[in-house]
Amino acid sequence: MRESASIVSQSLLQTMLLSRTHREESQLAAKIEYECKMRGAQRMAFHPVVGGGANGSVVHYSRNDKKIKSGDLVLMDVGCEYHGYLSDLTRTWPPCGRFSAAQEELYSLILETNKECIKLCKPGTSIREIHHHSVKMLISGFQELGIIGKGKSIQYNYLNPTSIGHSLGMDIHDSTSLTSDKPLEPGVVITIEPGIYIPSVPILNEKAPDRFRGIGIRIEDEVLITENGHEVLTASVPKEIPHLTTLMNMGGGGSTTESHEVRAACN
Repeated sequence: MRESASIVSQSLLQTMLLSRTHREESQLAAKIEYECKMRGAQRMAFHPVVGGGANGSVVHYSRNDKKIKSGDLVLMDVGCEYHGYLSDLTRTWPPCGRFSAAQEELYSLILETNKECIKLCKPGTSIREIHHHSVKMLISGFQELGIIGKGKSIQYNYLNPTSIGHSLGMDIHDSTSLTSDKPLEPGVVITIEPGIYIPSVPILNEKAPDRFRGIGIRIEDEVLITENGHEVLTASVPKEIPHLTTLMNMGGGGSTTESHEVRAACN
């Protein structure tokens, strides 16, 4: 499990760097698979999700056939299989190297929820308990941002219809026979993956402000439960805003050609 997580982490980092100059979802999907297999993975754990812009607001988007526009975020949910053991990792970032004000507001909320929920990962806690904590955090945050109204918490389900996480092992949901109420034990690996998915056009009773339209964000980590707490197996992949913007704005080692390519892709 450690090696599988390491492979996908290194591979996603390389794919993030490529996104500075290559803005086709299909190119990034091809890159992540290439990098995983070159590092020893036998196959992908599932079809990669590569959602640029509004495509990121589709929870299990799979077409991967659109161009990522300048100023859009890209959400990638990926995993690989290494000798029967799977990994599962998601990052969302701005290929052009900067978040818009609206993107940063939402991203900061999802990041804080990710980090706070990871702190709860320890023996004896259940995924359901962590999920309830995440829902409270996100509803409060969405209300502060004006995305859902006071007393309108049911709208939350339109914006984040998924659980905070799931167990992981020899299957992506391993095992489906385990309930979310089961206390976590040392040696168990779970995911923590808060998100928000705001469609380009309003659906049902959802009334998010226009500035948030078409934004999808998920931050997913693999967490190993230990005797005394937890260990994040995917911690090497940047998720803090300053780290992401620094990564996306890194020079090409003095390469004028690469710098021109980055500028051209962002125009």
